[in-house]
Amino acid sequence: MSDAPIRKPSTGHPAHPGRRPIASAMIGLIAGIDNLGNGLAIAALLFTGPLAAGLGAGVGVVLLSAAILALLVALRSTQPNSVALVQETGVAILASTVATMAAGLESAPEEVRIATAFAILGGSTLVTGLLFWTVGRLRLGRLVRFFPYPVVAGFLAGSGWLLVEGALAMVSGRHGLGAGIAGLAAPMVMVTAAAAVGLAGLLVLTMRRSDSPFTMPLVLLATALAFHAGLPLLGVTAEEARGWGWLPGVAGGGGFSLPVPTEVLALADWGRVAAALPAMVSVAVLGMLGLLLNVSGIELAQGELSQGRDIDADAELRSTGAANLLTGALGGPSGYVGLGMTLLAGRMGATGRGAGLATAAVILGGLFVAGWLVSVTPVFLTAGLILFLGVELLQEWLIDARRRLPRTEWLIVLAVVLAIAGIGFMEGLALGLAVSLAMFVYSYSRLPVIRGRHSGAELRSRVDRSPAASLHLTGAGTAIEAMQLQGYLFFGTAEQIVGPVRDRLERAGGQTGGQVGDRPLRFLIIDFRHIKGMDSAAAGVFRRIRNLIEAAGATLVLSALPDAVEDAFRNCGLDPDRDPVLRRAPDLDHALESCEEALLAQSGAAGGGVDAPLLRHLEAMTGPHPRLADAVMALDTLHLEPDEVLIRAGEAASDVFIIGRGRVKVQIALPDGRSLRLRTMTAGAVVGEIALLLGQTRGADVVVETPATIHRLTAATLARLESEDPELALVLHRILATTLAQKVTLANRLIEQAAV
Repeated sequence: MSDAPIRKPSTGHPAHPGRRPIASAMIGLIAGIDNLGNGLAIAALLFTGPLAAGLGAGVGVVLLSAAILALLVALRSTQPNSVALVQETGVAILASTVATMAAGLESAPEEVRIATAFAILGGSTLVTGLLFWTVGRLRLGRLVRFFPYPVVAGFLAGSGWLLVEGALAMVSGRHGLGAGIAGLAAPMVMVTAAAAVGLAGLLVLTMRRSDSPFTMPLVLLATALAFHAGLPLLGVTAEEARGWGWLPGVAGGGGFSLPVPTEVLALADWGRVAAALPAMVSVAVLGMLGLLLNVSGIELAQGELSQGRDIDADAELRSTGAANLLTGALGGPSGYVGLGMTLLAGRMGATGRGAGLATAAVILGGLFVAGWLVSVTPVFLTAGLILFLGVELLQEWLIDARRRLPRTEWLIVLAVVLAIAGIGFMEGLALGLAVSLAMFVYSYSRLPVIRGRHSGAELRSRVDRSPAASLHLTGAGTAIEAMQLQGYLFFGTAEQIVGPVRDRLERAGGQTGGQVGDRPLRFLIIDFRHIKGMDSAAAGVFRRIRNLIEAAGATLVLSALPDAVEDAFRNCGLDPDRDPVLRRAPDLDHALESCEEALLAQSGAAGGGVDAPLLRHLEAMTGPHPRLADAVMALDTLHLEPDEVLIRAGEAASDVFIIGRGRVKVQIALPDGRSLRLRTMTAGAVVGEIALLLGQTRGADVVVETPATIHRLTAATLARLESEDPELALVLHRILATTLAQKVTLANRLIEQAAV
């Protein structure tokens, strides 16, 4: 029978080239017989009860469709040994839809009901073919993989339930679970039902004990022969068995019949066909999922046999779509490549297109005995086969899925199945999608959107300042709050930001619950570097944050603002360029630097004391010492202008510099020619000491940013003082050691923050 998706039989090795025609013929025989039984069961599922008169034509069109699918897919597939089958999962949905249609047209002539059934069947296949071809043409095959897995599992398990209901309808001749169960009260119907259940149980046992492709055909053939051998022993004629409902109520014949397209167009109730469109779309979507999952399974399990070729999923969609368009025009069901049969072909050595061609030939040959086959096949056999398929789907996608899926996802599967069983397939589809979406929103909203949160006392800019300025920022820096965001901001995650902002504003000064050392918030930095996008609801949340910041008399600094986020801000009335409460910065480092400069300017220590004498800087760095004045006298003084290079990368290190006034920046050259700023240094900072002490070459350029006074200690001077004035040399070494300790402390702090 046709395959449920995502099954991975083990692969074998290619056969000798001389055996390939034999292997192809064997696969054709196996798959052809499988399709004959499949076609009979599918037709019996669709054309039962008030539609029983269409069974003969139904078998014919199903088999012809199977032959066309096998032929065209074999000729055009990127996987040469693909074997296409009519798939029963979609037919299970259509069987329920057709039954509803027949109940609504109970008073209409029989030929109208049958024509409408063929119109729904063919229309569904046309929709499937069009969807396959369009998605393949647009090369969107991979996008369907984003369909929620629990919903797919629920669809397949729900299809299994519909097959079970269909088997009951085949036995009782009544559609609907309640009506079918009530029909079992008739003794002969009960006998047929018991035989169908027994056959389904036998198939379950044998198929789980044997993976041979001959097992199912042999069981079905043996069951049919035993039935016909038993009739004479019971003294029952074929006509009596037909009258009791044990055999189909059709006359036997050697040929086959097909629906006439012009009669279908003329007689069908197109209003009922239009009402079935949602079910058709469901069949198409489920078919596309099944096709792509089967293609993935073949590619994974049969990579060794595919001769190094990748399977083009979009090409498979286009070729299978074209085949379905043709079968849909004939009024037949949809189908696509079967996973199990294709892998069996590979294991048997059928690596060419002969497997699919042989399958089509066997099915076409079976068409000429289709009428006779329908008339002699017991009803319980087709019903038992459909029941077996339904039970297998329920077992794999509902019961076994409980072990594979988390509890919440399995509950979605169960909810979809219950909705399909109790309300309808489309309602189950809608419920599954709605619950999956709600769970996704709930789960995603619980992910932390705040990547990091630090005060300005903890997180500093890459600006080396004087000890006095650094000491001031250690206390005053608590007036700066920096939040680094991550992920995608939407209505479910943006609310996570409002609470911490309110909490920080309430901790200002000496308010109840405030933490020691907290100062009134002056600057809130929100860094968007790791934000992927934002919706309009999240932008509205930031408008509320802006209002909170304005009420507190603070400034909101927007760092690394992406274009998409800026557009969302402007759409909700936030203008980062004109709003006095807002300020933008290119990145978090520049945002911190600007806020620190504002705090230092307010304290009267702007720039860390740019006019402060060098001696004052050194005292703040190392503490008072009687030889510090002598240390200053030992230094050379340089006066440099902006863009002058103080240190050039790659040069030998022969001196160290102490900035007395102005700013310099440490930068490296990127491969594309741009420069990347590593740090900025202001008055009191020491630069170049690491390379000098370690005897290394310079690792980066140091360029003057503003007019600067810089004091230089050369290696020659330090060496001379070590021999002539060891005490003064020790003072200079202490200055360098203190600077290194500060830089190590800063580096450790940055590592700790990066690990959060």
